[in-house]
Amino acid sequence: MDVIIRTANIKDAKDIATVHTRAWHESYSGLIDQSFLQNTITLERNLPRRIAALEKAATGYGHPHYVAVLPDQGIVGFACCGPWREAGGWAEPEGEISAIYLLDSAKRKGIGKKLFLACVDNLLQRNMKTMGLWVLQDNMPARKFYEFMGGRCLKEDTPLVFGEKEYLECAYFYDDLTRFKT
Repeated sequence: MDVIIRTANIKDAKDIATVHTRAWHESYSGLIDQSFLQNTITLERNLPRRIAALEKAATGYGHPHYVAVLPDQGIVGFACCGPWREAGGWAEPEGEISAIYLLDSAKRKGIGKKLFLACVDNLLQRNMKTMGLWVLQDNMPARKFYEFMGGRCLKEDTPLVFGEKEYLECAYFYDDLTRFKT
C-alpha cells in the first residue's frame, strides 16, 4: 500500500474535516447517541474548526496535523499531536496525540500505525519522551490498537459529555517514546 504521510496545510482543511466527520459517523455509530452524530457532527460545523486548528498549527502554537494520502483516494486519515493539554492530577505525559482518525476503508492496513509513528517522531523531535491520549472507553477497536502500540490505560471512567449524554473515556500512557526510534 503506497500511503503517503505528510504534514497537513490549510489547503487540506476541507478533506480533513470530511474525514473527521465521516470517521466519527463510522467509528462511533452505536457508541454515541445517533441524533448527536447526525445533528452535531456535520461537515458544516467541522470545517471552521479544522481551518482554525490548521491556522493555529501553522503559527507554531497549535498541534501539527499529519495526513495519510492514498494516491487513488486522497486523504483517508489524519492525526494531530503536541504538548499535553490536560491537567488531570495524575502522572501526566509531556506530549499527546490529540486526534487520530481513519476512514473505515483505510483501517487495518498499517495506515493508523504510520500516523501514530509520525506523531511520535514529532514529539521526540521536540524532546518529549512520554505521551498520552484519550479514547472513548467503549471504543474497543481503538483501545486494542493503542495497546498493540504499547500503551497502558492509566486512568479510566473519566466522564465526557457529548450533547446531553455522558460517556466515559480512558487515558493511555506511553512512558518511553524513544523505543519507537528506528
